[in-house]
Amino acid sequence: MKIKRFVAPDMRTALRQVREEHGADAVILSNRRTPEGVEIVAASNYDEDAVQRALIEANRAAAAADAQRAADAAAAAAAAAPAPAPNPFLVAADSAIQPTAMALPATLPASDASVTGNAFAALLASAKAAQASDVAAGAVQLQADVDAGRERAPLAAAQPAAPAPSLAAVPAPVVPANDAQLDQMRDELAQMRQMIEREMHRLTDERLRGSPVRLQAMELMEDYGFDAGITRDVVLQLPAETPEHRGRGLMLGLISKRLPVCPVDPLELGGVIALVGPTGAGKTTTIAKLAARYAAEHGPRNIALVTTDTARIGGREQLYSYGRQLGVAVHEADSDAALIQLLQRLQDYKLVLIDTAGMGQRDRALANQLNWLRAARDVRTLLVLPANSHYADLDEVVRRFGGANPQGVVLTKLDESGRLGSALSVVVDHQLPLTWVTDGQHVPDDLHRANAASIVLRLEDLRRAADKPNIPEHDHAAA
Repeated sequence: MKIKRFVAPDMRTALRQVREEHGADAVILSNRRTPEGVEIVAASNYDEDAVQRALIEANRAAAAADAQRAADAAAAAAAAAPAPAPNPFLVAADSAIQPTAMALPATLPASDASVTGNAFAALLASAKAAQASDVAAGAVQLQADVDAGRERAPLAAAQPAAPAPSLAAVPAPVVPANDAQLDQMRDELAQMRQMIEREMHRLTDERLRGSPVRLQAMELMEDYGFDAGITRDVVLQLPAETPEHRGRGLMLGLISKRLPVCPVDPLELGGVIALVGPTGAGKTTTIAKLAARYAAEHGPRNIALVTTDTARIGGREQLYSYGRQLGVAVHEADSDAALIQLLQRLQDYKLVLIDTAGMGQRDRALANQLNWLRAARDVRTLLVLPANSHYADLDEVVRRFGGANPQGVVLTKLDESGRLGSALSVVVDHQLPLTWVTDGQHVPDDLHRANAASIVLRLEDLRRAADKPNIPEHDHAAA
């Protein structure tokens, strides 16, 4: 095993030196911050047994040194005390200990390769020193007990208590001096982890691109907007020997299996359902579609609409307009207490839909809005996500609205998205069941129950529609 110390200004440079010197199989034994920067001790041809033996021998040598110091202290204390008269108890104790010390080497296993040479001598010296320390301390104590005319207080002051030596003593771990060092160590570990993950992902991508069908699937998923992590997971499940003409079908099948879909229509369960989501996600229009769908089957008298968007100009007027068209009652709540009282009055309705105020995921008032829903019990929450947003933005929305504990997702604006894979990647990552999808402004025609197979089949159509050139003549003809 080859061990070498590396010193560099930062962790990245030090790791590069380790990789250049020892290669990819190097083992990091330790790292610490030094005045020169970062120090790393690395090894190649790492042998775990050899390291364990070295640690055992080092611990035994340290224990022997501690025992020797304790024995020297005990001998000095005994020499400072007046010479006691011969005592039969001491003679008997000394004669009983000497045979034990001589018999100690015979009790050690002769076949243990880790206890040989200097290590055996250190063990023997440590045991003898410990026994000598015990004899000296016992002699002083017995003499003090026999001599009734002497005071025990001066004797106790002259003989301080020494800690009992141990052959298995382990050095105490080095603790960072302050929180700043701990934070710095966490940052360095996070950087190392990111570096390792990037390298592993690069190697995985290179391996996947070696198969034509996997390369084709990877390029398609990237065009559809899927996240890199989900892309790797799906492509790795494709057999490398699959014919290329079957690769796309297998890929879409694997994607559909990963999509979580709510097995039961929440409208059929009834109760109180609140829609939350960022500004412009389409919550109010979606509520109108849901209300129209439910009123067509169960009648408008069995459904009530509630809005908490009372501060924004024009926020409630749109819902009132939909309510008049559908013949459905609309109510307002401007606080958590008002919402609780209103829901108590509406408990006879089979379905109550709550339209919350549209807020950005970083709005400070968002937490207060979510507290309203938590205060009102028996409220199921659905998160409305616009499909035409980027993966990172949608991921942040899900994390920020996590306080509402959404039980499902309504995916809106499919007709405005060319890269539907971003929204689907977020749904898969957070395992939020899809309930409905919307693809237009028509009420309620553009509302559909979520189906994994139909969603993945639209990936190619949406991408092609987004890549089509914009021809003004066609737009006027469509209008």
